[in-house]
Amino acid sequence: MNPGYFVLQAVILISQLATGDRKVPTVQGKRTKSICGYDKCPVEKPGVINVHIVPHSHDDVGWLKTVDQYYYGSNNSIQAAAVQYIYDTVIVELLKDSRRRFVAVEVAFFWRWWKEQTKAIKTAVKRLVDNGQLEFVGAGWCMNDEATAYYTDIIDQMTIGLKFINDTFGECARPKTVWQIDPFGHSKEQAALFALMDFDGLFLGRIDYQDKTNRKYSKTMEMIWEAGHPGDRTSLFTGILYNNYSPPPGFCFDSYCSDQPIVDDPHSPEYNVKTRVADFIKYVNEAASAYATNNILITMGNDFNYQFAISWYKNLDKLIRYVNKGTSRSGVYAFYSTPGCYLNSLSKANKEWPIKEDDFFPYASDPHAYWTGYFTSRPSFKGNIRSTSGLLQACKQMSAIFSHKSGPSNPLVLLERAEAVAQHHDAVTGTAKQHVTDDYVRRLHEGASSCYHSIAKIYSRILPQEDSTQPVHFRHCHYLNVSQCQITEHEGRFVVNIYNQLSMEESLYIRLPIRGKSYVVLNQEGEEVLSQIVPLGPGVRFIPGRNSTATSDLVFLAERLPALGFRSYYIMESKTVLRKNKAGAQKSSSKFTRVGKYSEDVSINNERISAKFDGETGKLHEIVIDGVAVTLSHSFLYYKGMSGNNSRFKFRASGAYIFRPNGTDADQISEVVKLNVYTGPLVSEVHQVFSPWLTQVVRLYKGAPYLEFDWICGPIPIRDGVGKEVVSRFTTDLHSKSIFFTDSNGRQIVKRKRDFRPTWKLNVTEPTSGNYYPLNSFMYIGDSFGRRIGVVVDRAEGGTSLRDGELELMIHRRLLFDDAFGVGEALNETEFGEGLVVRGTNYLIGNFSSGGTISQHYRQLALKVSKKPVLSFAKTSLSFSQWKTKYKFEFAGLKRSLPANVNLLTFEPWETGKILLRLEHIYQEGEHPSLSKEVTVSLEDLFTTFSIVSMRELNLAGGEIHDRMAWNGMKHEKTHLRKHDYLEVNLKPMEIRTFLLTVEEKI
Repeated sequence: MNPGYFVLQAVILISQLATGDRKVPTVQGKRTKSICGYDKCPVEKPGVINVHIVPHSHDDVGWLKTVDQYYYGSNNSIQAAAVQYIYDTVIVELLKDSRRRFVAVEVAFFWRWWKEQTKAIKTAVKRLVDNGQLEFVGAGWCMNDEATAYYTDIIDQMTIGLKFINDTFGECARPKTVWQIDPFGHSKEQAALFALMDFDGLFLGRIDYQDKTNRKYSKTMEMIWEAGHPGDRTSLFTGILYNNYSPPPGFCFDSYCSDQPIVDDPHSPEYNVKTRVADFIKYVNEAASAYATNNILITMGNDFNYQFAISWYKNLDKLIRYVNKGTSRSGVYAFYSTPGCYLNSLSKANKEWPIKEDDFFPYASDPHAYWTGYFTSRPSFKGNIRSTSGLLQACKQMSAIFSHKSGPSNPLVLLERAEAVAQHHDAVTGTAKQHVTDDYVRRLHEGASSCYHSIAKIYSRILPQEDSTQPVHFRHCHYLNVSQCQITEHEGRFVVNIYNQLSMEESLYIRLPIRGKSYVVLNQEGEEVLSQIVPLGPGVRFIPGRNSTATSDLVFLAERLPALGFRSYYIMESKTVLRKNKAGAQKSSSKFTRVGKYSEDVSINNERISAKFDGETGKLHEIVIDGVAVTLSHSFLYYKGMSGNNSRFKFRASGAYIFRPNGTDADQISEVVKLNVYTGPLVSEVHQVFSPWLTQVVRLYKGAPYLEFDWICGPIPIRDGVGKEVVSRFTTDLHSKSIFFTDSNGRQIVKRKRDFRPTWKLNVTEPTSGNYYPLNSFMYIGDSFGRRIGVVVDRAEGGTSLRDGELELMIHRRLLFDDAFGVGEALNETEFGEGLVVRGTNYLIGNFSSGGTISQHYRQLALKVSKKPVLSFAKTSLSFSQWKTKYKFEFAGLKRSLPANVNLLTFEPWETGKILLRLEHIYQEGEHPSLSKEVTVSLEDLFTTFSIVSMRELNLAGGEIHDRMAWNGMKHEKTHLRKHDYLEVNLKPMEIRTFLLTVEEKI
């Protein structure tokens, strides 16, 4: 049909509406009290099954097509989908009949559509929102993944979506429910965050098939999810949709469906009202048997439906009309509704709802389809997302410190939106097509480059001394992850500026790629800093695409970097290979090469840790922490990916979503490892070569409470026709009794038990993949003697403990078959004409003394990993004294460090003269003897560039705090709106509190 038809229809309808007497209320600022859509829900009938028909379209923010292709409808040879037409046609149909409703979710698409509309269309849409016909649910920038998304990024992407909706429509548009209908499993932390954003309910589409069968039988498809950490009763009403998010079989009325329309002309040979109504009522009764009240929600929509919305609404109108004609006989009453209205109905049921305390991982859709592969899929992209997340937080901080008067800048918004899109449940998961993933990477790169440029402009403004007129130009090295930097490799003199985004003073080891033999590092006082030159790891120089002449890393300790501040270090190449001075010495690393089959064991040591490597195999086999030894070995292995045509469950292949190994045992990559050892005053390293495609550096810094494993994996060989899934496995003598612990989105600790689910009896059909869980920060095991050992990760990975004493992490996957869950491509990533090479880091932490704890170390280390320092470089011909005369060496954004158990989670410009501040307690109750206690943070005279005029508490998403629905007779305590003294904030364990600061610049 001609698109002009819809424009004409809209113009006619808007003209009709414009002649009415009712005024459209303003949406600028706060509204006067008005009746919103939630107060205009359909009236249900007593004594019958009330069917809430919810029209919706699930619009992936990238998957088979890019975000732009999905919006505009290009590249339809892959998928006929154009989101712009969905809103064009839905709005017309809603305006025709005030009973019709529609659910909107992904703000990334709606925002783009909205900015293209005329004033008349916008006025009409605002009226639809006020009437409750157009209901926003969730309203994040995307529908984020819950397994591989980091909590900081979840909060950010929800915040920018909800802020746009509030700024555009006001209070009547505030979502009360969340619509997580497509993510592949659901986390406790995600539900807890939603509760802190003041949502009343959460609706899920996918849960494990065994769990769902049990819930249908026991009528526990709806529950109260106690999602908080131990000691916290944060809860959220949670419902499981009956048919994922699809319409009943046979009732898809989209233009792309082949189901029969409802033909109600009794004279037509196609007349089918009686059979269609009968089929629908049969389905309703079947669905109703799984729920505990006389209200059920039926989804009417699917992926990218409603591009020709009249085909849906015309048939749904008929379905509702004819079902309701027979309500007295069938006991079924149907009406258009929304998740918010459905939740209102349930709140009146006066029912005691069942309680859930665990999470919904892992998710399986059939006996051989465990969706645990995506925990690791596209590991390079996952690492990219995590690193740009840290950069985004640093950019926000610097903008708030130095540009708080002007509000958010365009460079900041560009990266913020790119990072938000990357949280989509087919983005960070690694389950989009390759060209779509390339587009996600492009967005992140453009956003990061814009952010780096913004940082450089800030430095050019603030670094020059008052009497200096010479500009300074700092640059950023985008490829430090492959030890490549033009300035550090080719300039004889340069300055590195190190920005510390932590809210506490911190000492950090810095590594810079170099090709020279000797360097001098000077601090702000002109004192030489102890440094060490270490050869690059054995796999670094052969990473495809690397364009670098660097052969070594220059390592030095940047001591006591100011909180939310930076310090410059002046570095120059020296003619002398080994030099001594007041600071001690600059050392080249001493080298020891293991030769021969029967060499002696090798150890690297610092003040707390000793790691011993077997002289015959070259592998780690013992670790000593604080004088206590534990047998600990480390190996790389691979699972052979199952091949298959997916025609039946037993022929399911391992793919982007599914991890299904061909057998339960993994194969060793190498029994014997080539090994070189380098020691020095700052760091000792063991360089290992497991194979031509897998190398590792085991690194121990002076004073560090952890052992670093810097690995390079790929190209994974596939010439044998077998896909491979590579794991890093630590084996200890701890008797962990099938128990291990993982993080939830980087925050809560969740207890796991092998071959077990807390809420139903598990039938084990895939003993390996069925025991894998998502990791975003750490996992650990322990024993009855109080010994603990764990691993911190630098990106999302899958992890498990398949045997007592083991920690296993999947680091890379390369597969040759698709798993038939929609993406239509094998996970066979290539780059520069070869299989993908990935570099990553895992950190081993332990405490072997009785009653000891490793929580302090892994919490602090995980925070440092997620908020790495931002390095900027400037080449110079100036001497140190000349540079110091012209430019400042140091700046602190905070006058004092925050307590060790507090993280300044968010610090960003919100509006002109206003800053959004989130403070977070990073420990759970009982996790640490002292750091788990309640803490008070004083904001008085804390910031160096501005003073706080006033502060107002908001909910986690930056919105006004509202009362939430009460369930099971218990009213929710507003834990995030407790009383606070002026400029003093109390934080309970794991609590996050959000404030809007009005600030003025200090003179």
